[in-house]
Amino acid sequence: MPDTEARLRQNFAWDALGGLGTGLFNALVVNFLAVIARREGADPLLLAALAAGPFAANTLAIFSGFCVPPDRRRVQFVSLLLIFGRALFFIGLITTGPMALLWMGLGMWLTMALVAPQQVDVWRGAYPRRLRARVLGYLRVVQTLATAVGAPLGGFLIDALGAGRMLSAGAALGVIGAAGYSRVRSQPVVASQRFTPAASLRILVEQPRYRALVVAWVVWGFGSFMATPLYALVLVDRFQASYADIGVLQLVGALSGLLAYFVLGQYLDRRGGFGATPIGLALMALVPLVYLLAPNVAWVALGYMLQNVGNSASDLGWQVALVSRVDDHDRLRYQAAHTSITGLRGVVAPFLGSFALTAGLGVGPVLVVGGGLAMVGAVLMASALGVRVPGSTVVRTVVGYAGRPGRNVGAGHRILGSKPRIEKTPVANVDEVLLPRQQRPTTQPIGGLRSAEGDFQAAHQLVHDPAWYAVSLGRVDVAEGDEVRQEYAPLASESTH
Repeated sequence: MPDTEARLRQNFAWDALGGLGTGLFNALVVNFLAVIARREGADPLLLAALAAGPFAANTLAIFSGFCVPPDRRRVQFVSLLLIFGRALFFIGLITTGPMALLWMGLGMWLTMALVAPQQVDVWRGAYPRRLRARVLGYLRVVQTLATAVGAPLGGFLIDALGAGRMLSAGAALGVIGAAGYSRVRSQPVVASQRFTPAASLRILVEQPRYRALVVAWVVWGFGSFMATPLYALVLVDRFQASYADIGVLQLVGALSGLLAYFVLGQYLDRRGGFGATPIGLALMALVPLVYLLAPNVAWVALGYMLQNVGNSASDLGWQVALVSRVDDHDRLRYQAAHTSITGLRGVVAPFLGSFALTAGLGVGPVLVVGGGLAMVGAVLMASALGVRVPGSTVVRTVVGYAGRPGRNVGAGHRILGSKPRIEKTPVANVDEVLLPRQQRPTTQPIGGLRSAEGDFQAAHQLVHDPAWYAVSLGRVDVAEGDEVRQEYAPLASESTH
């Protein structure tokens, strides 16, 4: 792992260039895809397909085990795939039709799905453990700041130059950033091995703690992403928001996320802990309710703030949790299974929301159900990471899971407060102690407490047995000349029993 200051500075500089390109690409391309598609005539079903696009691509991550690069080529592999995916949006110079946007997005998201299992190990091999959370936080600050600057710029550019030219400009900036990222130097942290989809899924069956993490992400994502297609409908159809309005909203959200990354990066390096991820998911679970209750487009800014702060917290916290809670030799397989399963969830959830809307359920009920499911997922994530949720003890007590009287097996009646247990006096097994050069126990078992484990003697009974006057409570050592040494005298409190 790089341990010189010069190498660390170089890695951070090239990583920051990659983050800058990613932030501008997200601001000018990704964030405007749904709005451009809606302006081009996309119906709710196609908007759902666009929202499901990243997750449809992620389902193929289960096959990433067939294309694991050599350790020394891992960074270049990631960089080339990112360049290819972003370059697809040069097609925007030719057409910006809804279907073309969908296919460009699918290609870009597929490249991201293939590199996702590799990026954690790239990060671990590039920076020492004591700096990882802080460095990642600073890199996310750079990326988010670029998104904050690019968001309003994109709104004005798309009005002045048109959607196609703005998409190609964003693609060019993204390609430059991905090319710079290829200069990062990362040392191998674990030997890369190819694996099959079955081996990737098997790890979830064998490891309950991994399975709990995936279940939490699936439940949260179902709620959050079934509401995602409705956001564009609320902005365009209800509030008649312009591109400039959306650019300002993205600026507010990006600045909020930037501040969260800056603060959390330092906090996690100093204090650690896994609470950032469930807190972030809970904040994002409130976003559908903001869209539902907002009286005008200005209030939607609160939703953008919650979304970006929550995303910052969950993103940074998850990177820390992923390193700590998933073993090195399992990480690639877990990441592939995690990405694929959550991708499948992301494909289904937006369509579920759109179908509910088409069936006449209405925007409001879909947003409420989505927010509720997302909050349940946040609680599950807290449980999977071992984070205590305030009030959870009260809730479990009400439903009868915890806090009810337990049965004291020894006494045969119910007690309050403690968990079920058997109270016993400390005991010693006389039969297992031999004095030097003896072939049988010094004494036969004397009457004492009998339990399921055999006949044992209470300590004070042992002291008063004549055969043990010489050794009392002392340790029996191999003494010279067959002598037994007593290292400690009997305790006065015990000898008076």
